[in-house]
Parts: sequence; structure tokens; C-alpha cells
Amino acid sequence: MAVVEEGIVRIIFGEALRNVWRRPMMWLILSASAIPLAYLNFLAVPADVQYLQFAGFAICFTLHFLFWVMAVFLFYEHDVADSKSIVKGGREKRAGLYRQSYHEMLGIVRPSVWTGLVYGVAVTFALMVAAMAIGMLLQSFVSETASESSTIILGTLYQFYLPYIAADFALVLIILSPQMLALGGARRIEEVFKSSYSLVKDRYKNSLLLLLIPEVVMRTLMMGTSFLFLLYPSFVTLYVSMIIIALLEGGRTVFLAAIFNLYYYRILDEEKKKRRKKSRQKAAKKKKR
Repeated sequence: MAVVEEGIVRIIFGEALRNVWRRPMMWLILSASAIPLAYLNFLAVPADVQYLQFAGFAICFTLHFLFWVMAVFLFYEHDVADSKSIVKGGREKRAGLYRQSYHEMLGIVRPSVWTGLVYGVAVTFALMVAAMAIGMLLQSFVSETASESSTIILGTLYQFYLPYIAADFALVLIILSPQMLALGGARRIEEVFKSSYSLVKDRYKNSLLLLLIPEVVMRTLMMGTSFLFLLYPSFVTLYVSMIIIALLEGGRTVFLAAIFNLYYYRILDEEKKKRRKKSRQKAAKKKKR
């Protein structure tokens, strides 16, 4: 039985939106950690040294991944605090949860760094393969007689949507990596990815849907930001666009942390129910004997 039934996606997104709204500082923290990634979006690198940009992306993503893990800790600590009604004491207690989440992230910083680095390499590789494959497909479908408007539309889709969506079809299998580090107790890289894969593979369709919705929303807003820079090219709009893209990247990640925390809780609940059902079946068979 899939953990996300009909309508549960809407419930998860509603709860995630409330969780993010109550913890806006985490959005700002993740956005600050995404500034190097936003800078790379505007960095023009010659083709012969483009591998340096890919390496830079993996390193910058590692920094962002660390605070993604912190966000997972924070949402978990807030959920525990909410259940015990200890968050209602004002800003000091809320700030204490931020500090606690930060220190918990530092406690597993070494496995998080290595996992984030490999995750960043996986993202880079997936995007490269997706961009090459979709580029060849578009070239085969678009003829020389294609109109200018259709070429512009396909180019826009290719630049902002298609490679990222195609890459998500593979990256969704490791999307629970931050939860595996922060909540699942996994420490080795292969253990983190294997645990995420084992939980996602039987729930692939639902997991992909939960990943794609924030992706499409962010890419749409990012497209508008890029058009702003193209219409008014200047250093001011460049820096403003970088800040907006960093905010969008941080917003996407904070939503992913909130969404997949809730999803992870539901998966654990489902696994517990399965184990209880199996134990009851075994007990019933023993009684029959």
C-alpha cells in the first residue's frame, strides 16, 4: 500500500506550508547558504574548463546540504516541541531550537559533508545526462523550418524546466538522504543512499510528485527573475537576481525538508503497521498449530 493515498499530497503540502511559515529564519539561513549556487548560475565559464564549474557546484552544494540537514533537525525538534507544548514560551525557546538543531548538525558534520559532496556530484551528473539527452531529442524533433516562436518556447523549456525535471526522475531515489542522516541514524554514504532508495522505490510515484511540485514552482519563478535581468541588464539587477535566486533555492530546500520530514514520519508509521500485522499473523499461525 502506498503511503500517500489520494488527497494526502495536499495534506502534506498544507502542513509543510504551515511549518515553514512558523520557521521563516530557516528559509533565510538556507537562502544564505545558497548564494554561492546562485552566483554559479550567472558565471560564464569557457567550455574547455567547464569541469571547474561542475566541481564548484558540488562543493557549494555541500555547504547548502549541511543546512538542509539542519532544517531536517529543526522541523523534527519543532514537531517534538509542539507535541509537548514547549514552543509557546516565546522567541528564546524558539531560538534555542535553532541553536540545538545547528549543534546537532555539527555533531554529524563529517558524514553530512561527504554525503553532500556525493549528492552534489550526483545532481551535476544527472543534470548533464538529462541536458544532453533532451538536447539531442529536441534537435531531432525541431526542423529547420520551425517557426521562431516555437524555437523560443522550446529553448525556454529546455533552459528552465526539462533537464531539471528529467534529472529529478533519478534524484528522487536519494531525496530522503538528509532524513536518513538526521533521523535515521545512517552515517556511511552507501548506507544513507541505500536507506533512501529502499524507502522510495516502493513509493516512487508519490515521492516524485512531492519533489516535482516545488521544483516546477521554483523554476517558474526563477525564469521570471532571469527575464528581469535580460530586460534590465546592469550590476544592480544582477545582484538583485542573484539574491532572488538564492531565496528561491533556499525556499525550495526548506519546503523539501518540511515535506519529506512529514513523508518520512508517514513511512515509519506505515512500516510499524506492517510489522504489527506480520507479528499478528505469525501469532495466529502459532495458535492454529
